[in-house]
Amino acid sequence: MLKGLVILLSFQALGELIKAYTGMILPGPIIGMFLLFMALCLWRGVPVFLNNASQTLIQNLALMFLPPSVGLFFLGPRFDDQWTAIIAAMTGGTVLSLIVSGLLMKSLMRKKL
Repeated sequence: MLKGLVILLSFQALGELIKAYTGMILPGPIIGMFLLFMALCLWRGVPVFLNNASQTLIQNLALMFLPPSVGLFFLGPRFDDQWTAIIAAMTGGTVLSLIVSGLLMKSLMRKKL
């Protein structure tokens, strides 16, 4: 599992480096995820050690959302006039994410059959 975590963090760090040196608008972790996706395409699958590490992270995903939500709660007075925008962004992002994930799954399932 440690090998998988090191690889995941390495791709994130690589994304951060690319962002820092190129000045891209995308966040470093997104660039790293894209690079990881490309590497997995070249590997033609997900290695077992990477699968185990990612499953462990997914099981604890709720813990990763806790600190930002607590921070947002305590910074409430600064965001009094922006709650509609925050809620709209969260709702829109969730709906868009569900739609894209569903379409991607449908496309991949069609190719697998």
